[in-house]
Amino acid sequence: MKNRDLVLQLFQILQKMNIYDVIVCAGARNLPIVLALENSNFKVSSYFEERSAGFFAVGKVKVTDRPVAVITTSGTAVAELLPAVIEAHYQSLPLIVISADRPKGYRGTGSPQSIEQVGLLSSYVECVYDWDIHTTEFTVDYSGQKPIHFNICFDEPLIEHQLSEYPMVDTSGTKVHLKPKSDFVFPQLAIQNPVAIISELKFADRNFVSEFLIENNIVHYAEFLSGLKNRKELMHLQIQSSEYFVKSIFSKNKSATVLRIGGIPTLRFWRDLESEFKDASVISFSNTTFSGLFKSSQLYSLQHLNKVKVKYDIQFELAQDLYTQEKKYKLLSEFKMSEPSIISELSNHVQQKATYLGNSLPIRMWDSFSFASQAGQPVYANRGANGIDGQVSTYLGWAEHQNESWCVVGDLTALYDLASLGLVKAAVNKYRICVMNNSGGQIFNRLFGNEKYLNAQNVQFKSWAEMWAWDYLKISEPADFIKLSQIQSDKIIIEFIPDHLQTKLFWQKWDLCIQ
Repeated sequence: MKNRDLVLQLFQILQKMNIYDVIVCAGARNLPIVLALENSNFKVSSYFEERSAGFFAVGKVKVTDRPVAVITTSGTAVAELLPAVIEAHYQSLPLIVISADRPKGYRGTGSPQSIEQVGLLSSYVECVYDWDIHTTEFTVDYSGQKPIHFNICFDEPLIEHQLSEYPMVDTSGTKVHLKPKSDFVFPQLAIQNPVAIISELKFADRNFVSEFLIENNIVHYAEFLSGLKNRKELMHLQIQSSEYFVKSIFSKNKSATVLRIGGIPTLRFWRDLESEFKDASVISFSNTTFSGLFKSSQLYSLQHLNKVKVKYDIQFELAQDLYTQEKKYKLLSEFKMSEPSIISELSNHVQQKATYLGNSLPIRMWDSFSFASQAGQPVYANRGANGIDGQVSTYLGWAEHQNESWCVVGDLTALYDLASLGLVKAAVNKYRICVMNNSGGQIFNRLFGNEKYLNAQNVQFKSWAEMWAWDYLKISEPADFIKLSQIQSDKIIIEFIPDHLQTKLFWQKWDLCIQ
């Protein structure tokens, strides 16, 4: 078998795995794949930087709900994909890594571009297939819910003949086995006085969950990623002022059960279930395979949710929640350039447009301070490993399938992903990247109250936009917000400069409101 034969075997596997999108990070060693792609039916895009390309692929997997392949050359290029693979692993996404490699005999020699690529991605991939021209068995066991790694060792010379001189190789022996899902008998569950926390849901699951909440009159806290926040039909059951009202219910022993629906929640109360509320029981219904907790809890597939019976023999006083919500409105009006107020104003402008929230602080503030209804709104975030790296790249992959989309990130998150903007070659959609420039790491200042946890910076993002030929807008006072409705650009960076004193005063008064 020759190198091209090996590539054709790989292509057959990819097609049987329903892969359409391929992202290439070209190098010398993966040349046989790059050349063969020219005559293939795959949709091929390319980028010079593997880390950005990996996260770009994560965004595409999320929005298309089908696997996407990233192809690298040999050596440390493969290692650059590890952060994206970790993120895909914890989101149960089929990110496919294809790494070119030198012949197996070079391993352990220290020869250039010869590192130990097999096992490099550790337990974050479901399996590794290490193939070369001597391989005779091309069978893949695949669940469709985890990353996998194909390591393809090419012999010398890389290109043996002109492609036109090569006969088609027999690929009838290539096989892909989908791993069957385990049979499971769902137990009869009757849940007493639960408070539901609704986190990330696929668009197709939202109405199903909404109907379940209404049918059972379930009091719940809906995170923005659920797509259910501020839905009109749910407002009478929805905790709106803040997650602190959830905490107060458990502090007063009015509930002892959390019903988690969807992805792993972002709110701080979720972490308190490991300490302050460790005796509360947690029952999760999710499409992920992770409980999100150290302590013991029950985890079931989301499809079983409608078999649950819920009973209430007490009422939660939501009137107090609404009273606190009114106080929130007043504070937002008083401190117009505080970070929470900026988020609130931006959410009113974005309304039903596709929205990507890029890291913890924007997500938590959007949950607390956005007021627009979410019926039908596409919304997404990377909440697998909860890291800040690769966020802008992931947004750009996700946004390829949205006519107009908005991304909200912090300043450090943007700085982690400066190479990302080059992923947009020709803008056919409208991209709006909003950067909250609060001089670095303010979430840790609020969490720990100690400036040593800050990663202070004094960067302005206009030069970032200019570097990649994006347009730029700066919002630094209330009068500037009108400019958001006047944007004509296809690609624009919008830098928000909050007032630090106003932000500090807002949080001081808000903390008094929720005590």
